[in-house]
Amino acid sequence: MLIWLSSEHVKQWWNDGDDTLEKVSLHYGNESEDVVRFILIEVNEEANHEEKSIGYFQYYFTDDETIGIDQFIGEESHIGRGIGEQAIKQFVELIDKRRHPSQIILDPSPQNRRAIRCYEKVGFKYWKTMKNENGSLAYRMKLDRAKGV
Repeated sequence: MLIWLSSEHVKQWWNDGDDTLEKVSLHYGNESEDVVRFILIEVNEEANHEEKSIGYFQYYFTDDETIGIDQFIGEESHIGRGIGEQAIKQFVELIDKRRHPSQIILDPSPQNRRAIRCYEKVGFKYWKTMKNENGSLAYRMKLDRAKGV
């Protein structure tokens, strides 16, 4: 995780100041009631089902009916291959089955055009632009879900 968070392609869009092993361990290593975390694993069936961690996903609760998500592909060699789109679709399905939200939201930087295009392919729609707690702009997007999915 520290290697991913230190990689320029991740740090450009995801920089929580977790730049030491201790900080990463404290932030991402503890269980939380507010955030559910996952590591995205690639399974190579041709290499005896060898597994490789390639990304990070999390969801969090904003209210009774809405869930927010954050994610990144940590392995730069896996960017631009459609893996993010496929993984987000599966992540949304998992959230639908576990939590049945009325909507799922996310908030990439307005300058992160690659991520925005990916989210649009999954079905997310622009909602509003607003400032984050740190003062940066967030391009808020949402995906409305059918109840009972």
